[in-house]
Amino acid sequence: MATKLFKIRRFFYPLWVIGVVYTFYLGIQTLFLFLGSLLSPLLKWAWKLEELATEVVRPNFFLHLFLGLIPFLFAIKLAEKVFFRQRLLPRFFPPSAWARRDLFFGLALGFSLFTLLFLVFFALGWVRFAAPPVMVSRELLWIAPTFLVAALFEELFFRGLQLPVFTVHWGLSPAIAFSSFLFSLAHLNNPYLDFGGLFAILIAGVLLALAYLETGTLYYPVALHFSWNFWQNLFGFRVSGFAFPTLFQLEMTGPPLWTGGAFGPEAGLAGLILLGLATVATLLYGGYRRHCLSRQLELTPPTPPAPKDRP
Repeated sequence: MATKLFKIRRFFYPLWVIGVVYTFYLGIQTLFLFLGSLLSPLLKWAWKLEELATEVVRPNFFLHLFLGLIPFLFAIKLAEKVFFRQRLLPRFFPPSAWARRDLFFGLALGFSLFTLLFLVFFALGWVRFAAPPVMVSRELLWIAPTFLVAALFEELFFRGLQLPVFTVHWGLSPAIAFSSFLFSLAHLNNPYLDFGGLFAILIAGVLLALAYLETGTLYYPVALHFSWNFWQNLFGFRVSGFAFPTLFQLEMTGPPLWTGGAFGPEAGLAGLILLGLATVATLLYGGYRRHCLSRQLELTPPTPPAPKDRP
């Protein structure tokens, strides 16, 4: 009987921990909303949630995400004191000689994938320019901060918090699957979402979980997540159904089965191919990273033992 109760507790414990952390987040966020409504009409305007239900996203979306990230960081700090008895944020972004390389590889991978997609679609005649490219625009300036804050928030919550907690109590494979499932459910309110888009976001969750597991930090997952969304948007594609200010105004003329239609490439076969390529690149990078670290350990001379004191 005691063993059965222990198994039940072990199964539900991560759900309880994450639920309580999310409750902390909602409580602190509500406090921010209240203070914002008292102190500044600007903050009150920035929290209009109906803005997020539209397909065209405006600059106040950045402020909404930024003011959502701050309560979540407070919630993590509170969870550190109450549940984990250890500091989490330094573990997510520890000092590392590989931090720059992880960031660079993540940024370069997103750029390479969507450059390839854009060129292939253009060569096939599946996209055409609806307007001349916009080289400089005030609205474009908030795109990078918006996607950076979104990547930080989602990676901290789904890969930084959920994945390790589920792994400890359920095992690695169920943890990857369930955290990716929750990641996909978080996008249920996205415009034009269909089964293809939901499935692609689930696969993206698996990819980002592997990115975290291969490097042991959030540098690479955050960089890849940011770069994926940023370059997907800048080349003129929709980002998970949303339309942001972009460099190229494109009109999709190819088959929706491949282009993803109104949701964007992630809902099409082209998006699944990109996710597959990104997964292979992530596994290869992780293998290269481990090989370099093992070689570094082999070349490091052993520390000589301390001399013993003679009588």
